[in-house]
Amino acid sequence: MDDTIPAGFEVVELEPKRVIDLWFEDGNVVIQAEDYQFCLFKSFLTTRSPIFADTFSIPQPEEAERINGCPVLRIHDSATDAAHFFKAIFDSETFLPPPTQTTFEKVAAILRLSTKYEVGYLRKRALAHLSSGYPTTLAAWRADDPGLNTATFPVLPSDALATINLAREVACPWVLPTALYDYVKSTGPSEIFSGTLQDGVLLQLSAADKRLCLEARETQREASKDLETFLTALIPEDCTSADGACLSSRLVWMRYLNKLRQDGFWLDPTEVWDHWDVFGTHVCTPCLLECEKKYEDARQAVWLSIPAMFNLPSWSELEAERRKALEEL
Repeated sequence: MDDTIPAGFEVVELEPKRVIDLWFEDGNVVIQAEDYQFCLFKSFLTTRSPIFADTFSIPQPEEAERINGCPVLRIHDSATDAAHFFKAIFDSETFLPPPTQTTFEKVAAILRLSTKYEVGYLRKRALAHLSSGYPTTLAAWRADDPGLNTATFPVLPSDALATINLAREVACPWVLPTALYDYVKSTGPSEIFSGTLQDGVLLQLSAADKRLCLEARETQREASKDLETFLTALIPEDCTSADGACLSSRLVWMRYLNKLRQDGFWLDPTEVWDHWDVFGTHVCTPCLLECEKKYEDARQAVWLSIPAMFNLPSWSELEAERRKALEEL
């Protein structure tokens, strides 16, 4: 089977290739995407897409290309996207709403084409899935508790670049802060500038997004310093350490974190620090609680600043836009 069509789709090796799962013998239109053909039903497509309805309303000349008496419509979409999209239309069980699990590839394909062909119910479903992986609250974004993690697909840093371009294309800006943040965190300046080779295809950001990401790298590095200030939290009155032991321990940790940052590693403000247990063995309980509170306050402040890093509206505005988009459809 050719690897340009999603796994699980059976293909007849003709030229062009026929996608058996979406080749209905009594279909009345053949749609071709790249080198793959789908024999489908006009009436089914027209009831779901005003774009297809308009296209099919145009009279075809007698000499127009036909296969088994069916007119052939060529679309300028990838075969992978078309396969996922048409499968979702003709077999709704293959793309159910959240919390049903899915894949990023399927969500991206269906969101892209449901937007292009104005299939409202599928766009809403795909937006809900994408939003589950890129939420607008810190608690949901970095949820360690599986009960709070609502993502319906694996959210991988390697998909961040594709997510950014997709969000720009289909107008869902509320996923951009976290996608951009993840991309910047895991990508060096040279790769941001030159793009990423993925499955033999060079993916690149727009020139404007490249500039944003290159500037945001330094902003994110500086933000990590804000989190380190938890080590300078006031010594509480009920500190139980003797001879300034807690203060001395904090200074040791501060030197350690400064060294990590100089070596290119820094605290990620969106993640819960995973060294509290060890840190707690070096300071008393009141100091530990005071440091944890200051760290969490700084973490929340950095989270609130992330949209502005990328010239985006505030989280509350983005969340309002998300709600409106899902309610309108």
